[in-house]
Amino acid sequence: MKTILQLFAFLSLFWCASHAMGQTAPIVQVDLDHAAFAYTADESVLEVYMAFEASSLPFVADEQGFRASVPFELMLMRSTEATLSDTPSDPVWEDTLRLDFVVPDTAALASGQYFFNQMRLPIAPGEYEMRMVLPGDTTRAQQTLELRRDVLVPDFSGSDLVGLSDITLATSIAPSEDRQDVFYKNGLVIRPNANQVFGSSLDKLYYYAEAYNVDEIAGDNGEYTLFAYIAEANRPQPLSGFQRRMPRPARTPDVLAGTFPLDELPSGSYFLRLAILNENNESMAEQARKFFVFNPDVEREQAMSLEASFETSPYATMSEEEVEKGMKHIEMIATDRERQRGKNIQDLDERRRFLMEFWQVRDPNPNTPINEYRDEFYGRLQYANQRYTTSLSEGWNTDRGRVIIKYGTPSQIEPHLYERDSKPYELWEFNNIPGEGQAVFIFADVSSFGEFQLIHSTVTGEVKSPNWEEEVRR
Repeated sequence: MKTILQLFAFLSLFWCASHAMGQTAPIVQVDLDHAAFAYTADESVLEVYMAFEASSLPFVADEQGFRASVPFELMLMRSTEATLSDTPSDPVWEDTLRLDFVVPDTAALASGQYFFNQMRLPIAPGEYEMRMVLPGDTTRAQQTLELRRDVLVPDFSGSDLVGLSDITLATSIAPSEDRQDVFYKNGLVIRPNANQVFGSSLDKLYYYAEAYNVDEIAGDNGEYTLFAYIAEANRPQPLSGFQRRMPRPARTPDVLAGTFPLDELPSGSYFLRLAILNENNESMAEQARKFFVFNPDVEREQAMSLEASFETSPYATMSEEEVEKGMKHIEMIATDRERQRGKNIQDLDERRRFLMEFWQVRDPNPNTPINEYRDEFYGRLQYANQRYTTSLSEGWNTDRGRVIIKYGTPSQIEPHLYERDSKPYELWEFNNIPGEGQAVFIFADVSSFGEFQLIHSTVTGEVKSPNWEEEVRR
């Protein structure tokens, strides 16, 4: 395994929106983030971003002012090498580091102030677990802190496959010719925001990504289109005023850097989404990153009243059985708040109204009689029923059906149904799931009764089993 290409540390201070905190902290507070980019035919490059909360660091006086030394160990483990008992396995990469942060006066440290650090390393595509360990400090009664993050490093080596790198969310991006700058890359200085929190004093979101092989879809003018927009979490449509279509010359890689003002967005969770469009306005590659806005002084507008009258809608005449089935269907894509609200509604007429509102707020074109989002959902549900219904379950109620409905059709399905040394299983690959990027699902017939269960996925919130290969082995 190659050693680190570069380790970037700097001692300047930046400001981020954050929660209020006291004068001291029991342990060092650190946020960890990452992004992957194309590198060589065999390796991608992984960037690791760290943000250390200034007021939580152990500053001591020295001749330069006040210094905080933060030792830590960082390592990458192959996910498939981990075991259920968490027995340590050999990391594919590791290093022990110490960062020094110096300030002239600790009295100047304020709430929400961070030191940032970045490092890069080449790594083979695959699934990993990243571990960061900060040793305890008996003098400050601090315990050892360990952070773990799942990392999926995509394979960008396809020579004719249009692709997008991960997205780096940043506090600032500026042109630069200073290659010695610690955050220099491709003619830019990019200062990453490892905690993905914006708003208040950090009222602009900057983003950086790279597009690959776009010459494959360029039109006669040698251009393609980048569609960049912000959407609320769990809502597919772009926010008004937060979408841009930008013609771009086709080159590989194409550096994509931009910004959106956030000062008018109310507090909440959002997605930044990027899509590469061909000359027919078809999406050829997509990528998304979730971020958070904290703007306590911005009031959220009250939801507009639904124009369609409930009394004249099809929802008003739905039978109790249809309502119950509809409520079960939407659980696959509902937010936690919507699920809880739906469970608390007992009146049949109110449940009908709830279903109507659920689909109408997701309608990307409310001025038309067709709800494209709902139609696509039920199109996927019908496909799942046709493809995966068994004697025990309807297709939509199986693991494979649920994944199809929630995430769409996989880019590739790799069947392993008749191998002598393993139980039947399927490996599903997705080129992009919004907020997740490339993703993998493993379904296995563990009971040998033809019921394929999801036993592992790289998607946040789905079942995860790093030793899934052992589970399917006979």
